[in-house]
Amino acid sequence: MSTAPPEDVQPVSLTPTLIVEDDPAMQARLRDVLVALGCDAAQIAVADSVAGARALLEAKRYGLALIDIGLPDGSGVELIGWMQVHRPDTPAVVISAWRTEEIILSALKAGAIGYLLKERDDLELRVALRSIAQGGAPIDPAIARRILAWVTAVPAPAPVPADAPASTLTPRERRILELVAQGLSNRDMAESLSISRLTVECHTKNIYRKLAVGSRTEAVYQGRKHGLLR
Repeated sequence: MSTAPPEDVQPVSLTPTLIVEDDPAMQARLRDVLVALGCDAAQIAVADSVAGARALLEAKRYGLALIDIGLPDGSGVELIGWMQVHRPDTPAVVISAWRTEEIILSALKAGAIGYLLKERDDLELRVALRSIAQGGAPIDPAIARRILAWVTAVPAPAPVPADAPASTLTPRERRILELVAQGLSNRDMAESLSISRLTVECHTKNIYRKLAVGSRTEAVYQGRKHGLLR
């Protein structure tokens, strides 16, 4: 069987890729989806447990991790939280059959940049995963609608006091915030730090979340106000 990607699908640079899934059939399916996107099959690793995934992540850096929620020795949410501490440069996308509010929100709060459902066909998964290389955060349409419903149903949080301390940023996030304050683009920051632009974007999203802002200008303002910028 040919492994060449379809003509309408542009290759993405997300390899090496880690698939964390305990179902062999789903493992094979995700591998085929990645290969169809142009990923090198030899650079696709598979783990069927949280422990196995941690071992692989500790031994090597990956451009992307596709993670199921229900694993034999724990939850994919726990793994994503662990990755935020030990492998923050590796973006994590959930691909699962779980679709409850608690699980979805827990995964996103833990650090997942996307949440996709296994019920989608291969073409839909390819389109969603391809968006990551373009800076996107792939969320299944059904999940996105539910998230919007939750947001509109939950009262807005009270304003943060002006003297409240900002959430702690990691050393790498503080460095990126400094470069943002200097006016560097994501591409320039990636070259300066010798990391990928996707990694810069992941860190930037974390900075926005921790500082409760939605733009570079706001991030710099909050960073200066809370003494995070020299």
